[in-house]
Amino acid sequence: MFTNEIEFDHTVTTILDEDDDYTDVEMVIDDAGVFFRQYPENEKSPPDVICMSHRMFSDILTALQSTEGAYIVDYDK
Repeated sequence: MFTNEIEFDHTVTTILDEDDDYTDVEMVIDDAGVFFRQYPENEKSPPDVICMSHRMFSDILTALQSTEGAYIVDYDK
């Protein structure tokens, strides 16, 4: 289950665990990059954040469609 929120300067996709075993994961995409954020169950703690470039995120999407191995993605094509 997920939600998409499109703002003027960023997009937020929130992935929700339907079994309620894990806290929600937010993916924020803006001009600066792609950020994954997950808030811990302890509300006083800061969120865990992973930051990456748009190209790195594109590599993740490509990797999910690929078999085992090492790859270099040619973005110039």
